Amino acid sequence: MARNHLKAVVIGAGLFAIAACSAQPDEPRPEPPLGPVPVIQVDADVTFPLDGYLISPERRATVRKGQDLLVQKCLRRFGFEMELPDREADQVRGRVIGVVDDAEVAKYGYSDPETLESVHKAEQIRKDQKPWPEEMVAVLNGRGQNASKKGDVPQGGCAGEAQRALGLASQSVDKPGDENFVIALSRDSTKLTEEDSRLKGAWGKWSACMKEAGYDYADPWGPNGEKKFGGDDASPEEIATARADVACRKKHDVNGIWVAVRTAYQNRLIEDNADALKQHQNRIDEQVRKATEVVSAKK
Repeated sequence: MARNHLKAVVIGAGLFAIAACSAQPDEPRPEPPLGPVPVIQVDADVTFPLDGYLISPERRATVRKGQDLLVQKCLRRFGFEMELPDREADQVRGRVIGVVDDAEVAKYGYSDPETLESVHKAEQIRKDQKPWPEEMVAVLNGRGQNASKKGDVPQGGCAGEAQRALGLASQSVDKPGDENFVIALSRDSTKLTEEDSRLKGAWGKWSACMKEAGYDYADPWGPNGEKKFGGDDASPEEIATARADVACRKKHDVNGIWVAVRTAYQNRLIEDNADALKQHQNRIDEQVRKATEVVSAKK
């Protein structure tokens, strides 16, 4: 790393060392030291420090229930009735580092069963939901309608009114108090991780292993991104590729190194953003408190 040159300047009888303040380009920080490399057998073994800053499924469900009740109450002022959706305390983890479990890929290939179930559930809800009248949608989001026969529509519609009441952001933002704040930090850790020499080294070994098995991919995201893979029904080719993928990961401990490297960068990001993360947690606590009051009042 470059160091500032020091110049000695004699003034009278005193000697002062003055640092030359020339502008230096930002230099990359050194790669963080790794902690223990974990043993990764199944998806549940893949955990990271920033996970603890995400709102839990149960708390998220409470906030959404409170938000639904406030929207419903607002819409009723304008003569509209909204059926409350079923808010379950569920959370799809997603595969942050790709496939891990041989037993799972032997059945599903590169498809994530949790994601498939969630997508199918959402599609069924959309299919069963009756379309809302245009006037109701306008009052809900406040677009294209500033007033109605029942009075002025609040800024941002009933959705905006409910968000303000709970202290929620009106749109997804990467700031404390919005879940995307933690997700953005997580994305940063992913970028840093995939540029790390130690993970690149593990990926190189994985690539060579896959080549020996008859598959030509530069990194583990290659087969994951194949358009022919990832549907509801995994083909024999997809299953064979995914199983070779998992076997090469295990042979060279790719998943363990991957998790260790990403954990190191997340720990650094947590330290760098300690004040903002504390502020984030306080705001989430306040949102949950307000939502709980709304839900409790309805009972």
